[in-house]
Amino acid sequence: MRMSRSYISLVLLLAMVLLPAFFVAANELPAGPVQSMLGPGGRLYGHGGFTLWESGVAHERYQVFEPAEPVANRAGVVVLLHDWMTTSPEYYLGHIRHLCRSGWVVVFPRYQGSGQFSRFLLTNTVRSLKDFLQQAFARQKIEIDRERFAIIGHGAGAVLAANVAASSDYFGLPVPLALMLVMPHQRDLKLLDLTGISRRTRMLVISGDRVKEEVAQVAREIFYAADRVKTDNKAFVTALSDFYGQPPMIADELAPLTPELPEYERFIVENRYDFINLFREKFHAGSLRTRHIDAFDWNGTFRLFDALAHAVFALDSDLRTFKKSPELRFLGYWSDGRKLKGLIVSDRP
Repeated sequence: MRMSRSYISLVLLLAMVLLPAFFVAANELPAGPVQSMLGPGGRLYGHGGFTLWESGVAHERYQVFEPAEPVANRAGVVVLLHDWMTTSPEYYLGHIRHLCRSGWVVVFPRYQGSGQFSRFLLTNTVRSLKDFLQQAFARQKIEIDRERFAIIGHGAGAVLAANVAASSDYFGLPVPLALMLVMPHQRDLKLLDLTGISRRTRMLVISGDRVKEEVAQVAREIFYAADRVKTDNKAFVTALSDFYGQPPMIADELAPLTPELPEYERFIVENRYDFINLFREKFHAGSLRTRHIDAFDWNGTFRLFDALAHAVFALDSDLRTFKKSPELRFLGYWSDGRKLKGLIVSDRP
């Protein structure tokens, strides 16, 4: 039986409409993991949000994020030191929210101000921290637990974090018992004598397989230069990039950023172009989108700091068990069941 021309035309039209959709679905990349409910890095929080206050101007300005819903009566402090040009807490808001909802007060010194010479950045940071401790005492809203004092530094902020930890006794600051240095980038900053870092400190240094060689080198230098910190009390973690799914997990200098607003995400997308452009499957390269709160955050930096803080402040233990834990290296599964490339934990980077 002969088919009419109108029937053939309808079939061809449907094919033109449906086939592209079929191929898009067939070629869709697996999705990345979501945040787990329980454990370090999880979303089972004790607080519903945070409140914000700030003090100072220009290079003396700092912002303080405090747990809310309910308000904490007593809390430890995490000092979060930003990278070279990511001077707004909006670049780190995902991690700040996670820390506050987990019960930490987060202090964000804006140490660069405008037009500051690099030699002043350490003293700018110290000034802000000392002022914060005075202001927090005067406000009498949350009692600051000076025995639960931690520092997280990213990029240039990681170098400053190491310097603050090395000079905390000199400046009369609480000893940072938990120190996490993520993708340290020295730029034109000078490292102090890191033997000043306390023997009581537990330290994580985190690098990635897509960072520049000078960044990886500084990470190794800091790890070995902090030689008063025993090997049992420190670990070197290397994150591995994984381009299998969507979004791609890129272990570069921008991986620790956790913006929640589109204008801050655009900054990351623009600067990651070179990495995306080198994606091994060129057919997909143009359509990739990077989501900036992903498995590297929930199962990487969030989890690592939570586990470090638990080992230090809850267990008062060294990091031997921490380093041997297989869960520490695990970043989750892609939506099709394939395991993500994990973390490498080492004592000999």
